[in-house]
Amino acid sequence: MRKDKVQSSSRSINDISTWRSVTARAASVSRFEIDDLSKFSVSSEESNNDSEQKQSSTPLHSLHYSSDTLQKTIQDILNPARIAALEACDVKPIPYDSYSFSSYILSLKGRNLPMIIPPLLALLLWGFGWQLLFMFLPKGDSYNEVIESYVSDLQRTLSSLNDLISTLVTPVSFLLVFRLGRAAVRFWDARQAAGLMIELCRSNIAIVTVGFISPIRRQRRCTRRQLRNDTKTNDEQSGRNKNDIDEATLLSAKNHQPETDFDTEIELLCEYARWLTSFPVAVKHFLRPDERLGWDDTAYHKKQRFEIGPLLCDEDANRILLSYEDEKGNAVFERNAKRVREPPLVVLNRLHELSYDIAHHDYDQDNKESFNPTPHQRAVFFQQLNNQINILCKSFGTMERIKNTPLPFVYVILLRSNLLLYLFLSNMTSIASVGWAALPALFAYNLLMLGIEAATVECEKPFDWNANHLTLGKFCVVAARNIAQALKEVRY
Repeated sequence: MRKDKVQSSSRSINDISTWRSVTARAASVSRFEIDDLSKFSVSSEESNNDSEQKQSSTPLHSLHYSSDTLQKTIQDILNPARIAALEACDVKPIPYDSYSFSSYILSLKGRNLPMIIPPLLALLLWGFGWQLLFMFLPKGDSYNEVIESYVSDLQRTLSSLNDLISTLVTPVSFLLVFRLGRAAVRFWDARQAAGLMIELCRSNIAIVTVGFISPIRRQRRCTRRQLRNDTKTNDEQSGRNKNDIDEATLLSAKNHQPETDFDTEIELLCEYARWLTSFPVAVKHFLRPDERLGWDDTAYHKKQRFEIGPLLCDEDANRILLSYEDEKGNAVFERNAKRVREPPLVVLNRLHELSYDIAHHDYDQDNKESFNPTPHQRAVFFQQLNNQINILCKSFGTMERIKNTPLPFVYVILLRSNLLLYLFLSNMTSIASVGWAALPALFAYNLLMLGIEAATVECEKPFDWNANHLTLGKFCVVAARNIAQALKEVRY
């Protein structure tokens, strides 16, 4: 019965998520039904039973300092189905060997062949056409020593232009090298911005957990210290010697925890962690193309909702996913509608709000002089959080600039028109000079020149779906695991 349920859930995922197939074991599909996305939180609670049973054998102190809300947030961040969906949304990069010339040298994968093949076939047919024309033209008095035959006057004239045409390779090569260099810079700038985003998520959650939980730890240490002192004083007043104090009593006082659970503080921290984990996912949704072959709008929307998973409720998730509005102002997932919001900015605005709430939070409403941070400490803490969130916005802005700002049209069209003009003229004069023997060499030469431009296009757009592009889904997984690790180490 259990096996049938797993297989049924797996088919449900494969029907909706036509983008990739996620196995039941890898994605824990028995705990998630994508057809009902509102059940994310309920299914996640069911998945906690096994982990709670495993934790029962762990030391007492590690459980004592972790609330149920914190554990639930960690499990939602590291939800197996959500992580599997993020890992499956990328095209796996080609693992070539940097120290081997023969590594994937004959592989056609990753060469951007759809862009190369049309002009390459056109040049090949161009060369065949000229060679057939030269064969049927009447022979003249000119003798070609290379092909050891008399050639027509037209073939002799075109052969004499070979040296003149070859001079065009200099400006074409310069244009190609400059364009490839700029594309490589764009690629590494995008990777640097993505790395900065992961780095800021890692350091930001660490600062939030330390700065926000420290007053709680300080208050509990003071409470335990006061309890130990009261225990010793009571024993001394009762006539007992310090050496006769019951060790069990002191140990109990040392490990005593206040009755206050600090649920409000932990919930605020967990909400911040959930939104921070959602930021790389929102950036990925913004950077990736809106359309892909084989995807419809419904499957694409559900696939994006599946990547957010139980982190956010449906209302908050739709604020990120539904960036368009129809004529009536209703949020819809239709690319023909008007775009009114950017997903990363929704998350950033929420992080700004939560950072203010965290920095100016009152831990003890009844006794504000006890362990609440001073106004100066609150201001410094808020400024540090706000600066890091602004850097997150800057990293997103860098990737947005790279996505929306290709090289100017005038440069690209100048390069491609001169490249094709040079290749067609060079193929024509080479066929006139060498004949059939020039076709294999010309094919390799054409493939090289066109391949440089095709490689430039792949590097210029680092956020697409091909094997040469950035693995944005993997970046989201790395950020999620780092945030979850910081939450696991929270002790209060």
